[in-house]
Amino acid sequence: MNTNFKQLPMLLGAGLVLAQAAVGDGYRNPPPTAEGIAKSGVNSVWVNDASAISYNPANLAFQTNKSVVISTTFAQTDNTYFPAPATSFDSSGDWNVLPNIYYSQPIGDKGLSVGLGITTPYGQGLAWNESDFEKLIAGPKPVIYEASVMMLDFNPTVAFKVNDYLSIGVGVDIYYSTLELDAVGASGAPPAPLYNATGEGDAFGLGANIGITWLPTEAQRVALTYRSEVEMEYKGDFSSPLPNNGNFETSLQYPNIVGLGYGVQFAEKFKIEALAEWLQWSLNESQSVDAGGTPLNAPNNWDDTFTFGIGGSWDITDSFVLRAGYAYLPSPIPSSTLTPLLPDADRQALSFGLGYTFGMSRLDVAYTYSIYDELADQKGGTYDIDSNLIGLSYSTSF
Repeated sequence: MNTNFKQLPMLLGAGLVLAQAAVGDGYRNPPPTAEGIAKSGVNSVWVNDASAISYNPANLAFQTNKSVVISTTFAQTDNTYFPAPATSFDSSGDWNVLPNIYYSQPIGDKGLSVGLGITTPYGQGLAWNESDFEKLIAGPKPVIYEASVMMLDFNPTVAFKVNDYLSIGVGVDIYYSTLELDAVGASGAPPAPLYNATGEGDAFGLGANIGITWLPTEAQRVALTYRSEVEMEYKGDFSSPLPNNGNFETSLQYPNIVGLGYGVQFAEKFKIEALAEWLQWSLNESQSVDAGGTPLNAPNNWDDTFTFGIGGSWDITDSFVLRAGYAYLPSPIPSSTLTPLLPDADRQALSFGLGYTFGMSRLDVAYTYSIYDELADQKGGTYDIDSNLIGLSYSTSF
């Protein structure tokens, strides 16, 4: 059997970071609540419930009641790959369901609060039709057609007021993640029989986050946030009909993120804020993989990115609030390492949403429409990306 084992880890390495999913911005997931989605992720300044744990933990210090937030994000992407004129491959376009839940409560009346968030900050996946990718097999090189990453973040948080104008929040991020890849290959030159290979593993990681909110006036706020990088080392099993079965090991780097937000409130009914973020995606310089005892490093050469956005809200009545937002989200992936498994393009996000308050509770719904830049790789392949992003949240205080 003429089998080139070294090609398999290379292709596996390329596939790992595809689990970026539905909305670009590397493999970071969309905002965790409908309020954040409605404002295109620009939600670090005025967030006033337990979901501040994710957006800006310093704002927990302003809360005077216990808060619960339950939120689900529905994300879906249709990817079409054109490897040559008049030839196209389509991804499955399945919906990903991303749940998030938060709880916070004040301790005493001096501006001390604690909370816990359980969220899905990174992950999702991408699945192409296996039969389409079989057409790309030109020899004994397996091709990945499906991959997924799931991550949970357990984020205990504490926040306190330094004084009436300054608050600080600090949290610990305890991550658990799973990864799975599926590939198809040939045991020799076509028309040799095809085979399937699977790599799967899990990992734990530890990080931290901090937020600072400053009130220069009663109608203005400045927010500074930081979430630390974390390296997840996945370990598990690799299986195929080839001799190199055994352990599966790889790692993913999740970036340092620094955010600066500024917000203004007008006439009590209007709030607007802007947010700029720096994401250190260049940590993903290369991808190391060990599949069945065959190690390999593959280049990624990702770039650091700056995202920019603006969002606002308008209290139409005592019960209804209207929100809208815009964000520019550049992709960290250069054309030199772009593949069908990494169809991530610069995009502009246009969002809107509606919130309804009844008693001490609120329901929020939101939708994001994305405009993607044209995308092409070095081999002449082109890509068309369409996505849908829906957020639904329930929050209550007591």
